[in-house]
Amino acid sequence: MKSIEVVAAVIRRGAQIFATERGYGPWIHWWEFPGGKMEAGETPEEALRREIREELSAEVTVGELLTTVDWDYPEFHLTMHCYWCTLSSGMTLNEHEAARWLGYQDLWSVRWLPADEGLLPLLAAALLDVPLPLAQFLESSVIPQYAGFDKAHREDHARAVVDRSLALSAYYPVRRDMLYAAAACHDIGLSEGREVHHLASGSWIRACKELRQWFSAEEVEMIAQAAEDHRASSDHEPRSIYGRIVAEADRLIVPETIIRRTIQYGLSHYPELEKEGHWQRTCEHLQEKYAEGGYLKLWIPESANAAQLARLRDIIRDKVQLRTLFEQIFSEEA
Repeated sequence: MKSIEVVAAVIRRGAQIFATERGYGPWIHWWEFPGGKMEAGETPEEALRREIREELSAEVTVGELLTTVDWDYPEFHLTMHCYWCTLSSGMTLNEHEAARWLGYQDLWSVRWLPADEGLLPLLAAALLDVPLPLAQFLESSVIPQYAGFDKAHREDHARAVVDRSLALSAYYPVRRDMLYAAAACHDIGLSEGREVHHLASGSWIRACKELRQWFSAEEVEMIAQAAEDHRASSDHEPRSIYGRIVAEADRLIVPETIIRRTIQYGLSHYPELEKEGHWQRTCEHLQEKYAEGGYLKLWIPESANAAQLARLRDIIRDKVQLRTLFEQIFSEEA
Protein backbone atom coordinates (compact mmCIF):
# COMPACT_ATOMS: atom_id res chain seq x y z
CA MET A 1 0.00 0.00 0.00
CA LYS A 2 1.27 3.47 -0.88
CA SER A 3 2.29 5.66 2.08
CA ILE A 4 1.75 9.42 2.28
CA GLU A 5 3.27 11.69 4.92
CA VAL A 6 1.56 15.01 5.65
CA VAL A 7 1.49 17.79 8.21
CA ALA A 8 -1.64 19.35 9.71
CA ALA A 9 -2.14 22.65 11.52
CA VAL A 10 -4.33 22.49 14.63
CA ILE A 11 -4.92 26.22 14.86
CA ARG A 12 -6.14 27.34 18.27
CA ARG A 13 -7.77 30.61 19.27
CA GLY A 14 -8.52 30.56 22.98
CA ALA A 15 -11.05 27.76 23.53
CA GLN A 16 -11.69 27.23 19.80
CA ILE A 17 -10.11 25.10 17.07
CA PHE A 18 -10.08 26.00 13.36
CA ALA A 19 -11.49 23.48 10.89
CA THR A 20 -11.92 23.53 7.11
CA GLU A 21 -14.36 21.81 4.74
CA ARG A 22 -12.88 20.17 1.66
CA GLY A 23 -14.01 21.70 -1.62
CA TYR A 24 -12.63 19.10 -4.00
CA GLY A 25 -11.88 15.42 -4.60
CA PRO A 26 -13.50 12.21 -3.33
CA TRP A 27 -13.74 13.57 0.23
CA ILE A 28 -15.49 16.78 -0.77
CA HIS A 29 -17.60 18.32 2.04
CA TRP A 30 -15.74 16.37 4.73
CA TRP A 31 -13.91 18.43 7.37
CA GLU A 32 -10.22 18.44 8.20
CA PHE A 33 -7.36 20.37 9.72
CA PRO A 34 -5.55 22.41 7.06
CA GLY A 35 -2.17 21.24 5.82
CA GLY A 36 -0.69 18.95 3.21
CA LYS A 37 2.26 16.95 1.93
CA MET A 38 5.82 17.73 2.90
CA GLU A 39 8.14 18.51 0.02
CA ALA A 40 11.69 17.18 -0.29
CA GLY A 41 14.06 18.91 2.11
CA GLU A 42 11.34 20.63 4.13
CA THR A 43 11.01 20.44 7.88
CA PRO A 44 7.45 19.88 9.17
CA GLU A 45 7.36 23.50 10.34
CA GLU A 46 8.42 24.81 6.94
CA ALA A 47 5.87 22.60 5.20
CA LEU A 48 3.08 23.83 7.46
CA ARG A 49 3.88 27.49 6.90
CA ARG A 50 3.97 26.93 3.12
CA GLU A 51 0.72 24.93 3.06
CA ILE A 52 -1.15 27.51 5.13
CA ARG A 53 0.05 30.29 2.82
CA GLU A 54 -1.20 28.30 -0.19
CA GLU A 55 -4.54 27.22 1.32
CA LEU A 56 -5.44 30.24 3.44
CA SER A 57 -3.16 33.09 2.33
CA ALA A 58 -2.24 33.31 6.01
CA GLU A 59 0.79 33.19 8.26
CA VAL A 60 0.93 30.82 11.23
CA THR A 61 3.23 30.40 14.18
CA VAL A 62 3.99 26.68 14.50
CA GLY A 63 4.17 25.36 18.04
CA GLU A 64 4.87 21.92 19.47
CA LEU A 65 3.93 18.59 17.98
CA LEU A 66 0.48 17.57 19.25
CA THR A 67 0.45 14.00 17.95
CA THR A 68 1.18 11.83 14.92
CA VAL A 69 -1.75 9.92 13.46
CA ASP A 70 -1.37 6.77 11.35
CA TRP A 71 -4.46 5.81 9.38
CA ASP A 72 -5.18 3.31 6.62
CA TYR A 73 -7.43 4.70 3.90
CA PRO A 74 -8.56 2.29 1.15
CA GLU A 75 -5.98 3.63 -1.32
CA PHE A 76 -3.03 4.54 0.93
CA HIS A 77 -1.55 4.67 4.43
CA LEU A 78 -1.49 8.15 5.91
CA THR A 79 1.00 9.46 8.45
CA MET A 80 -0.16 12.87 9.68
CA HIS A 81 2.00 15.01 11.97
CA CYS A 82 -0.28 17.44 13.82
CA TYR A 83 1.12 20.66 15.29
CA TRP A 84 -0.40 23.30 17.50
CA CYS A 85 -0.49 26.57 15.58
CA THR A 86 -1.69 30.12 16.02
CA LEU A 87 -2.67 32.53 13.28
CA SER A 88 -0.40 35.51 12.78
CA SER A 89 -2.54 37.18 10.09
CA GLY A 90 -5.97 37.17 8.48
CA MET A 91 -6.97 34.46 6.04
CA THR A 92 -8.72 33.75 2.74
CA LEU A 93 -10.14 30.37 1.71
CA ASN A 94 -8.34 29.44 -1.50
CA GLU A 95 -9.12 25.72 -1.70
CA HIS A 96 -11.74 24.94 0.93
CA GLU A 97 -15.53 25.14 0.71
CA ALA A 98 -15.95 26.61 4.18
CA ALA A 99 -14.26 27.05 7.54
CA ARG A 100 -15.39 27.27 11.16
CA TRP A 101 -14.02 27.96 14.62
CA LEU A 102 -15.22 25.11 16.84
CA GLY A 103 -15.53 25.13 20.62
CA TYR A 104 -15.53 21.91 22.65
CA GLN A 105 -19.18 21.06 22.18
CA ASP A 106 -19.01 21.92 18.45
CA LEU A 107 -16.14 19.55 17.66
CA TRP A 108 -18.57 16.73 16.88
CA SER A 109 -20.94 18.90 14.83
CA VAL A 110 -19.13 18.41 11.50
CA ARG A 111 -18.28 15.28 9.47
CA TRP A 112 -14.55 14.81 9.91
CA LEU A 113 -12.19 12.88 7.70
CA PRO A 114 -11.52 9.58 9.51
CA ALA A 115 -7.89 10.35 10.38
CA ASP A 116 -8.76 13.81 11.67
CA GLU A 117 -11.68 12.55 13.76
CA GLY A 118 -9.30 10.58 15.94
CA LEU A 119 -7.93 13.83 17.32
CA LEU A 120 -11.21 14.90 18.94
CA PRO A 121 -10.70 13.40 22.44
CA LEU A 122 -7.21 14.90 22.49
CA LEU A 123 -8.61 18.31 21.54
CA ALA A 124 -11.39 17.98 24.10
CA ALA A 125 -8.83 17.31 26.82
CA ALA A 126 -6.83 20.36 25.76
CA LEU A 127 -9.80 22.73 25.49
CA LEU A 128 -11.34 21.55 28.77
CA ASP A 129 -7.99 21.27 30.59
CA VAL A 130 -8.65 17.73 31.80
CA PRO A 131 -6.53 14.53 31.66
CA LEU A 132 -6.39 12.90 28.22
CA PRO A 133 -7.14 9.30 29.34
CA LEU A 134 -10.29 10.48 31.11
CA ALA A 135 -11.37 12.46 28.03
CA GLN A 136 -10.73 9.45 25.79
CA PHE A 137 -12.96 7.28 27.99
CA LEU A 138 -15.79 9.78 28.42
CA GLU A 139 -15.82 10.98 24.80
CA SER A 140 -15.41 7.56 23.20
CA SER A 141 -17.28 5.22 25.56
CA VAL A 142 -19.75 7.23 27.67
CA ILE A 143 -21.15 10.19 25.73
CA PRO A 144 -21.79 8.14 22.54
CA GLN A 145 -24.37 6.16 24.56
CA TYR A 146 -26.55 9.29 24.59
CA ALA A 147 -27.21 8.70 20.87
CA GLY A 148 -29.90 6.22 21.88
CA PHE A 149 -31.82 8.65 24.09
CA ASP A 150 -34.60 11.09 23.16
CA LYS A 151 -33.87 14.22 21.10
CA ALA A 152 -33.47 16.42 24.17
CA HIS A 153 -30.78 14.17 25.65
CA ARG A 154 -28.44 13.25 22.81
CA GLU A 155 -24.66 13.72 22.71
CA ASP A 156 -24.97 17.45 22.10
CA HIS A 157 -26.90 17.81 25.37
CA ALA A 158 -24.24 15.93 27.35
CA ARG A 159 -21.46 18.05 25.88
CA ALA A 160 -23.40 21.26 26.46
CA VAL A 161 -23.75 20.34 30.16
CA VAL A 162 -20.03 19.54 30.29
CA ASP A 163 -19.17 22.86 28.67
CA ARG A 164 -21.36 24.91 30.96
CA SER A 165 -20.30 23.01 34.07
CA LEU A 166 -16.62 23.63 33.45
CA ALA A 167 -17.30 27.29 32.65
CA LEU A 168 -19.05 27.67 36.01
CA SER A 169 -16.18 25.88 37.76
CA ALA A 170 -14.10 29.05 37.38
CA TYR A 171 -16.06 30.55 40.30
CA TYR A 172 -15.52 27.66 42.74
CA PRO A 173 -12.63 25.58 44.16
CA VAL A 174 -13.55 22.31 42.44
CA ARG A 175 -11.70 19.54 40.60
CA ARG A 176 -12.28 19.95 36.86
CA ASP A 177 -11.78 16.24 36.20
CA MET A 178 -14.43 15.26 38.77
CA LEU A 179 -16.86 17.84 37.43
CA TYR A 180 -16.22 16.65 33.86
CA ALA A 181 -17.01 13.07 34.83
CA ALA A 182 -20.18 14.06 36.70
CA ALA A 183 -21.46 16.20 33.83
CA ALA A 184 -20.64 13.63 31.14
CA CYS A 185 -22.37 10.83 33.09
CA HIS A 186 -25.28 12.77 34.58
CA ASP A 187 -27.93 11.34 32.20
CA ILE A 188 -26.35 7.97 31.42
CA GLY A 189 -29.14 6.32 33.43
CA LEU A 190 -31.77 7.31 30.87
CA SER A 191 -31.42 3.78 29.53
CA GLU A 192 -33.39 2.75 32.65
CA GLY A 193 -36.23 5.23 32.05
CA ARG A 194 -36.77 8.92 32.66
CA GLU A 195 -38.41 8.64 36.08
CA VAL A 196 -35.43 6.93 37.73
CA HIS A 197 -32.65 8.03 35.40
CA HIS A 198 -30.87 10.21 37.99
CA LEU A 199 -30.66 7.30 40.44
CA ALA A 200 -29.63 4.92 37.65
CA SER A 201 -26.89 7.35 36.65
CA GLY A 202 -25.54 7.31 40.20
CA SER A 203 -25.59 3.52 40.29
CA TRP A 204 -23.84 3.34 36.90
CA ILE A 205 -21.08 5.66 38.11
CA ARG A 206 -20.52 3.66 41.30
CA ALA A 207 -20.27 0.44 39.27
CA CYS A 208 -17.96 1.88 36.59
CA LYS A 209 -14.54 0.25 37.00
CA GLU A 210 -12.88 2.64 34.55
CA LEU A 211 -13.59 5.71 36.69
CA ARG A 212 -11.66 4.14 39.55
CA GLN A 213 -8.50 4.50 37.47
CA TRP A 214 -8.63 8.24 38.12
CA PHE A 215 -10.76 8.70 41.24
CA SER A 216 -10.82 7.33 44.78
CA ALA A 217 -13.90 5.61 46.18
CA GLU A 218 -14.85 8.82 47.99
CA GLU A 219 -14.47 10.87 44.82
CA VAL A 220 -16.54 8.38 42.79
CA GLU A 221 -19.26 8.66 45.43
CA MET A 222 -19.26 12.45 45.14
CA ILE A 223 -19.49 12.19 41.34
CA ALA A 224 -22.38 9.74 41.68
CA GLN A 225 -24.21 12.01 44.12
CA ALA A 226 -23.79 14.95 41.73
CA ALA A 227 -25.47 12.93 38.98
CA GLU A 228 -28.27 11.85 41.33
CA ASP A 229 -28.87 15.43 42.49
CA HIS A 230 -29.07 17.10 39.08
CA ARG A 231 -32.75 16.41 38.46
CA ALA A 232 -34.95 19.52 38.58
CA SER A 233 -37.76 17.67 40.36
CA SER A 234 -35.49 16.30 43.10
CA ASP A 235 -36.95 16.43 46.61
CA HIS A 236 -33.67 17.66 48.14
CA GLU A 237 -30.95 20.18 47.43
CA PRO A 238 -27.73 18.99 45.79
CA ARG A 239 -25.39 17.60 48.43
CA SER A 240 -22.20 19.22 47.12
CA ILE A 241 -20.98 22.05 44.93
CA TYR A 242 -20.48 19.46 42.17
CA GLY A 243 -24.17 18.61 42.25
CA ARG A 244 -25.13 22.28 42.30
CA ILE A 245 -22.99 23.08 39.27
CA VAL A 246 -24.19 20.09 37.22
CA ALA A 247 -27.81 20.80 38.17
CA GLU A 248 -27.44 24.43 37.10
CA ALA A 249 -25.64 23.52 33.87
CA ASP A 250 -28.30 20.94 33.06
CA ARG A 251 -30.98 23.65 33.09
CA LEU A 252 -29.66 25.29 29.90
CA ILE A 253 -32.57 27.70 30.00
CA VAL A 254 -33.21 29.05 26.52
CA PRO A 255 -36.97 29.65 26.29
CA GLU A 256 -37.40 28.51 22.69
CA THR A 257 -35.28 25.42 23.34
CA ILE A 258 -37.25 24.55 26.48
CA ILE A 259 -40.53 24.78 24.57
CA ARG A 260 -39.12 22.72 21.68
CA ARG A 261 -37.88 19.98 24.01
CA THR A 262 -41.24 19.89 25.77
CA ILE A 263 -42.96 19.34 22.42
CA GLN A 264 -40.36 16.78 21.32
CA TYR A 265 -40.87 14.78 24.50
CA GLY A 266 -44.64 14.86 24.07
CA LEU A 267 -44.46 13.69 20.46
CA SER A 268 -42.09 10.89 21.42
CA HIS A 269 -43.92 9.64 24.51
CA TYR A 270 -47.56 10.49 23.74
CA PRO A 271 -47.96 9.83 19.99
CA GLU A 272 -51.67 9.17 20.45
CA LEU A 273 -52.36 12.84 21.29
CA GLU A 274 -53.77 15.22 18.70
CA LYS A 275 -52.24 18.70 18.36
CA GLU A 276 -54.58 20.25 20.93
CA GLY A 277 -53.63 17.54 23.38
CA HIS A 278 -49.97 18.38 22.89
CA TRP A 279 -50.76 22.07 23.37
CA GLN A 280 -52.49 21.32 26.66
CA ARG A 281 -49.66 19.08 27.82
CA THR A 282 -47.06 21.73 26.87
CA CYS A 283 -48.88 24.41 28.88
CA GLU A 284 -49.24 22.13 31.90
CA HIS A 285 -45.58 21.08 31.89
CA LEU A 286 -44.27 24.63 31.50
CA GLN A 287 -46.55 25.84 34.29
CA GLU A 288 -45.62 23.03 36.64
CA LYS A 289 -41.86 23.27 36.13
CA TYR A 290 -40.90 26.80 35.01
CA ALA A 291 -43.63 29.25 36.06
CA GLU A 292 -43.55 31.16 39.35
CA GLY A 293 -43.90 28.54 42.07
CA GLY A 294 -42.74 25.76 39.75
CA TYR A 295 -40.43 23.05 41.01
CA LEU A 296 -37.34 24.15 39.05
CA LYS A 297 -34.66 25.69 41.29
CA LEU A 298 -31.51 27.58 40.33
CA TRP A 299 -28.35 27.02 42.36
CA ILE A 300 -25.45 29.06 40.95
CA PRO A 301 -25.74 32.88 40.99
CA GLU A 302 -23.00 33.29 38.37
CA SER A 303 -25.14 31.48 35.78
CA ALA A 304 -27.11 33.35 33.14
CA ASN A 305 -30.12 31.13 33.80
CA ALA A 306 -31.95 33.60 36.06
CA ALA A 307 -32.45 36.18 33.29
CA GLN A 308 -33.47 33.48 30.82
CA LEU A 309 -35.94 31.98 33.30
CA ALA A 310 -37.55 35.41 33.73
CA ARG A 311 -37.95 35.67 29.95
CA LEU A 312 -39.47 32.18 29.79
CA ARG A 313 -41.95 33.09 32.51
CA ASP A 314 -43.01 36.13 30.51
CA ILE A 315 -43.75 33.84 27.56
CA ILE A 316 -45.68 31.39 29.75
CA ARG A 317 -47.87 34.22 31.03
CA ASP A 318 -48.50 35.50 27.48
CA LYS A 319 -50.66 32.72 26.02
CA VAL A 320 -50.82 34.40 22.59
CA GLN A 321 -47.01 34.47 22.30
CA LEU A 322 -46.74 30.95 23.69
CA ARG A 323 -49.32 29.62 21.22
CA THR A 324 -47.48 31.27 18.33
CA LEU A 325 -44.22 29.57 19.34
CA PHE A 326 -46.04 26.28 19.87
CA GLU A 327 -47.59 26.38 16.39
CA GLN A 328 -44.24 27.11 14.76
CA ILE A 329 -42.28 24.46 16.65
CA PHE A 330 -45.00 21.81 16.48
CA SER A 331 -45.20 22.12 12.70
CA GLU A 332 -41.42 21.68 12.46
CA GLU A 333 -41.24 18.72 14.83
CA ALA A 334 -44.42 16.88 13.85
